[in-house]
Amino acid sequence: MKILKTGLSLVVLGAGIAAVPTQLATAAERPAPADGSSLVQRLKNDAEGAVRLATEPATGKIGFARASRGGDLLPDVRATGRAGAVEKSTTFLDRHARAFGTTADHLREVSTHETARGWAVRFDQTYRGLPVFGGQLVASVDDEGDLTAVSGYVAPDLRLGTDPRISAAEAGRRAVALVRADPPGEGTRGLARLAVRDNTLSIYRMGSVKGETGPARLVHVVEVGNGTTVREMVFVDALTGKSLNRYSMIHHALDRELREAKLENDGGTPDDPSDDEISYTTVYREGDPLPGSLDEDQLNEVHGTGEAYWFFRNAFGRDSFDGKGAKMITVNNDPTISCPNANWNGETTNYCSGVSSDDTVAHEWAHAYTEYTSGLVYQWQSGAMNEAFSDIWGETVDQLNDRYNETPDTVRADGVCSAYTGAIPVLTITAPESIAKECVTGGTLGELDGPVTGEVVAPTDAEEEGGTTTDGCSTYDDASAVAGKVVLVDRGLCTFVEKAQRAKAAGAKAVIIGNREDAPVSFTDADKTLPPTVSIGLTDREAIRTALADGEVVEVEIVDAGGERFDSYRWLSGESDPAFGGAIRDMWNPTCLGDPAKVSDAEYKCSTDDSGGVHSNSGVVNHAYALLVDGGTSNGVDVAGLGLDKAANIFWQTQVAHLTPTSNFVDLADGLEASCAELVGKEINRVTVQPDTTEPATAIAAEDCSSVSAIVAATELREEPAQCNFGPLLRKGGPATCGKGTTSKVLFRENFEDGLAGWRKSERVTFDGGKGIPWRAGRGIGGNDSKVAFDPSDDRGTCTYDANDRSSANAITSRAIRLQGGGKGLRLQFRHYIASELDIDGGNVKVKLGNGKWKVVKPSAYRFNAPNTELLSTAEGNTNPMASEPAFSGTDGNVAGGSWGRSIVDLKKIGAKPGMKIKLRFEMGRDGCGGLEGWAVDDVKIVACKKKAGGKGRREMAAIR
Repeated sequence: MKILKTGLSLVVLGAGIAAVPTQLATAAERPAPADGSSLVQRLKNDAEGAVRLATEPATGKIGFARASRGGDLLPDVRATGRAGAVEKSTTFLDRHARAFGTTADHLREVSTHETARGWAVRFDQTYRGLPVFGGQLVASVDDEGDLTAVSGYVAPDLRLGTDPRISAAEAGRRAVALVRADPPGEGTRGLARLAVRDNTLSIYRMGSVKGETGPARLVHVVEVGNGTTVREMVFVDALTGKSLNRYSMIHHALDRELREAKLENDGGTPDDPSDDEISYTTVYREGDPLPGSLDEDQLNEVHGTGEAYWFFRNAFGRDSFDGKGAKMITVNNDPTISCPNANWNGETTNYCSGVSSDDTVAHEWAHAYTEYTSGLVYQWQSGAMNEAFSDIWGETVDQLNDRYNETPDTVRADGVCSAYTGAIPVLTITAPESIAKECVTGGTLGELDGPVTGEVVAPTDAEEEGGTTTDGCSTYDDASAVAGKVVLVDRGLCTFVEKAQRAKAAGAKAVIIGNREDAPVSFTDADKTLPPTVSIGLTDREAIRTALADGEVVEVEIVDAGGERFDSYRWLSGESDPAFGGAIRDMWNPTCLGDPAKVSDAEYKCSTDDSGGVHSNSGVVNHAYALLVDGGTSNGVDVAGLGLDKAANIFWQTQVAHLTPTSNFVDLADGLEASCAELVGKEINRVTVQPDTTEPATAIAAEDCSSVSAIVAATELREEPAQCNFGPLLRKGGPATCGKGTTSKVLFRENFEDGLAGWRKSERVTFDGGKGIPWRAGRGIGGNDSKVAFDPSDDRGTCTYDANDRSSANAITSRAIRLQGGGKGLRLQFRHYIASELDIDGGNVKVKLGNGKWKVVKPSAYRFNAPNTELLSTAEGNTNPMASEPAFSGTDGNVAGGSWGRSIVDLKKIGAKPGMKIKLRFEMGRDGCGGLEGWAVDDVKIVACKKKAGGKGRREMAAIR
């Protein structure tokens, strides 16, 4: 995939972990592992006091073990100090590691951190000397020597070879090529400087982050980066060379695309900036006088970095992000990032001009602290927690310091929006009735001071390089048609503000920006002089465009649904950054800016864009923290506020002592409750940003833990986002092949146990000199032990429109099959497995009747499991020779792979009749590069259906059974 890479790349990025964890009960309710009752009982027998156990959804093993208050998971081993904590934790795992899914010889201690009330000892999982990605257990030992909790995830039952077929060098080359062909974001500079920064042969259990069982793979975990804007983790299968997963390690404070970047000497291009000249001059070192010659942004970054340092040092005793006093380097006005924005790239925090407020700077440094503690993977719920912890610590610093303290700062009631978050737009399609609906939007640019109604037009404009004729970035072909109308344009090429400005100049009353994903783009007020400008998702955008193309008149209404507003800046994030023109998130009432406040909210993001909603779904955790601090009533749950000191200590204890890279919201709930219990009666420090200011705070009391349980309930941390409706692409079960009251006679059967004997291979390519990927027979595809026909559609190819481009379609064709009988119908049935780039790559069935032409079997001819989509067209940038055809495409619930299912075709609906001859063709097509696995087919048969025999026959059949 090339032209549409930005809009669809997360089909690849989400591979392996692209779904939300399944629902778990509370720690007190979740059952112990069903397959290890003796191990569980032994653990309980060793403990002093009651033990609460929770299962890890991806494994069915223990994921969280916690002793009741005053209890000890291993009372027969005494522990004093750091060494004692390590010894006690190690002894516990020597005895009980199997209950968690591994053995002690596969665990090694990697760090021991002092916490507010003892020690957190972390153990990484290994297998035959190789690290297991995300496999980590953390043991909490209090200052009295009691082992109070052990939690985490380990991959059980590992049985795989550790000898790679793909070398580390080759894996690195493929990872760099993948990132270069499909870079994060649009117009990313520095692609010419991409290089492998780390490459580790590892064990990767697919599905670990989303909480589902998946196969274990030997992989090269490759970090690809350029030292500034790109830092991607790519998981390359060490046996096949396929990309199994990819996620970004660049942590952005904002999810924006308002681009404004300038270089002193812009001699390069976004794809090849080798002639760019970027110099870095040190303008401040520790001890230099302030403000000196620093401008406002530079001064903010120096002050903000210091405040972040002293916050973590004073309250939690942590010396810089690595705990060892690492230098904290910031880069101001960084030309390598798309502005306005800020990020942590693993080495420095980096800021655009006008993005340097106190909570933003602390937010970015908090990403560094998270990376060096829990290491939460930046995808789906673990990524939302990563982002939320940055919001939490950034806003805590904001409330503690004496800079940018906008007032009033009073507490709001539940469900009330701040007067400073701008409009909360709702766009309703009012006509035509066939597409009438209320569309989810992502915020507004411009002034929405009252309802806006009007007719929608979709003007075309000149197609610039990298743009389209519908992106609104050039002069409209017919500007007169825009005046007084609501303009629909697509996302891409130029900034949102530029699109709105062009529409305003033509007299438009409002602007709709259609995203490339089903989730809308999130943005807030930036320029009150702009017309109301809202974003909608891809499905809604296409519904409007289709209606307009059919000659329908489309009318919409845009209103501000914010309701009551309260005069307070409290819990707004990024509200002081002038480049954004307003807050980017509302932690008290996230729905005011289009983010969820609880898991069941309609705003909860289920799509793969934004790494699975890391910025939006962080609202759930943000709301939990704000509630714990201020108290209130939310979702029908009363919460007694604990204030900043107690809330911050409970959340930090959870972050360092209970969360591991693949933790999810349920783990957070367990960790918060465990942390509160651990801290009861223990000395904690006040939170402060003043240098060397360590003061004791009021101790956490047992009754405070009821507030922790209350925020868990209010935000539904243990609930599954049922609205996402994640499930298999191919439904399970289904009707009998011929239906009730019938029997079947097999006319043709193929199970591929003899390979592809009897099938003819063919190939179509898009570009001269290009080549496809032929079908082959193999075992183990999608976990199927039998031999199947399989056509890969993986990440090989370069999308260069030449001999290295894999834009192709490969097919296998059967011999001619005589259709005999079938008085009650003729059916084609086959089992298959699909895991491909959604809407780009895919497979379908074609048939040829007699001497007729080859035809695609349309979805209407299927009785069960029809093709789920139509591949994107060539006009939409798809170079697949099967573009625009109906096809099986995508994966199960946005995860890396699929699952086997059965499809049934009614051959009568394609014109087949008894006595005819038919040929079958299974064809798999792909674009030039970037893919997942491919399409596998097995157990193909054509049957003739007839009515069952009479009563006597049925009785005889029953007797035989």
